[in-house]
Amino acid sequence: MKPNDSGERGVFVTGTRISDPVSWYSSLVAQLRELRAERRNPPAPLEITAERDPQALLKLAPDDSLISSLLSSIRGLYQDTFHPQKVETTASPVEVEDIWSKRSVRVPGVLSVVAHVGIVALAMFPFAAEPPTPKTVVPTVSFYRPPTELILNLPKKEITSGGGGGGGMKQPRPPSKGRLPRGADKQITPPAVESKNPAPVLIVEPTIVAPQLSQLPQVSLLQIGDPKGIPGPPSAGPGEGTGIGTGRGRGVGEGDGPGAGPGTGGGIGDGPFRIGGGVTEPTILYRVEPQYSEEARKARHEGVVVLQAIVKKDGTVQIERVVRPAGFGLEEKAIQALRQWKFKPAMRNGTPVDVVLNIEVNFNLR
Repeated sequence: MKPNDSGERGVFVTGTRISDPVSWYSSLVAQLRELRAERRNPPAPLEITAERDPQALLKLAPDDSLISSLLSSIRGLYQDTFHPQKVETTASPVEVEDIWSKRSVRVPGVLSVVAHVGIVALAMFPFAAEPPTPKTVVPTVSFYRPPTELILNLPKKEITSGGGGGGGMKQPRPPSKGRLPRGADKQITPPAVESKNPAPVLIVEPTIVAPQLSQLPQVSLLQIGDPKGIPGPPSAGPGEGTGIGTGRGRGVGEGDGPGAGPGTGGGIGDGPFRIGGGVTEPTILYRVEPQYSEEARKARHEGVVVLQAIVKKDGTVQIERVVRPAGFGLEEKAIQALRQWKFKPAMRNGTPVDVVLNIEVNFNLR
């Protein structure tokens, strides 16, 4: 340090400059070189030639008395308290880069931004992706032939439909118990419990319109009657027509027609008709497309639902049961839609009739 030019006592000005430090690489190389030189040319060992002096250390310590040391300490404390010395330092300015300056965008920065944007996009992709939109459901209709309750355990013929018949002679007694007449496609002579002509010229066997019975063996030991009748004297029953039973027509049973059993129009049994045997197919007039269930959409499930339904005379649909389920709530969605369908009913001899069929609904995702 040196006194300042103003001559102010006790004030010193020092100058400090910031210089560029030596490169660490250059310093490291220099140290390695010095180390290698020392190993190649080790310095000569030092030898002490002076004589030993036990009082050498005492000569280095100041020989002040206790009183002199105390007075020196008091003097220094007084100077520091009332006449403190000021030290001023100045640093030469060094040009540095502005922290708010606009930096040039280089390739590493661009790559970093692109990588971060890509990671965020991939993280958000599962949440931003929309669920798959269900495909338009196109139902297809197939025909179904359900089992029919028969008066007897009789086989069914593929080309015939369900129906029934009945008759009677307005007699007070219930129809007598007996066997069914032979079934045929056409009826020439209606059944009767008693023959009105004991000596006919041309014998024609009484029949009913029930082709299902045409292949059954006939047992002639039993009298013709109603299988649901009661044992007793021969009686055609209180029905109307020329048949046997409590219904109307030329058949047997409580129905209406030339067949047997409940129902109308011939054949055996009751319930809806089946396609064929003079029964036309119903035609779709209006339909509602089934919607995908939420469970099936989330699971991306596809399947086929088959429903047994009855198309009524008025064109409405009555769901009977699920023939083939698909799971994940697709059956309920199919039933909800099919109940809103409207049909042109099936026809038999120009008259609307109920028919049973299958409705197949395919559920597919895009």
